[in-house]
Amino acid sequence: MTGMGTKRRQDATFRRVVIGLLFAFAVLAAGCGNGDDEADDTTTSETATTTDSTSPTETTEDTTPTETSDSTATSDTSTSTTITSATSTATTAVSTNELASGSGCTPPSSDTLPDGRWYGFVDGAEVDQLSFDLACWFTGEAAALAAAEDGEESPPPNDFHIRNVNTQLRTLPVDPGAMVEWLPNPGDPASVETVVYSAWLDEQPGRDPIPGVWLEIENGQITGIEEQYVP
Repeated sequence: MTGMGTKRRQDATFRRVVIGLLFAFAVLAAGCGNGDDEADDTTTSETATTTDSTSPTETTEDTTPTETSDSTATSDTSTSTTITSATSTATTAVSTNELASGSGCTPPSSDTLPDGRWYGFVDGAEVDQLSFDLACWFTGEAAALAAAEDGEESPPPNDFHIRNVNTQLRTLPVDPGAMVEWLPNPGDPASVETVVYSAWLDEQPGRDPIPGVWLEIENGQITGIEEQYVP
């Protein structure tokens, strides 16, 4: 009996040892499993973090709005400069009439003449007024340009050109004290004489041709007349 009791106690002790060992192995196995899961979670987390931080960085580097903006600004500036240049060129274009001698031949009014020196032809003269046909007198380079525009020899002979394409007549008052430099012999510049307006008026009937004249106008009245010699 004693031997059998001892045998049972030994068996019971062995079973407890085996169970303990099995439990220990189970605990270890469970621990290893949790460790792998944590490692996987950590790896996944790190990967996700890396991916998240990389994506916006790449997107930011690929987007370059500044270069596009600078290019557009430069293009707009060039266009503006071109337009300004073109506008300036058109503005500075000058009609040859503006190059006429004296005060020119494009006064602001078609009825009167402002103070100045004006070239043209006398259409009729009376004691206190004169009918005047304004014309353009050109010399030098201006004469060459105007003659070419009018289809005439350019440069013109004797270095002058007369343009008279407007038949408008202006009636202008004559100052009582007006003086006239006239050419009794229109073909001889040395024949020039200076007389009062009334004396010159007396000489006009029967004159042919009558030279072109320069009028001096002051305060709206003719104060002087000078006949122009033409070779």
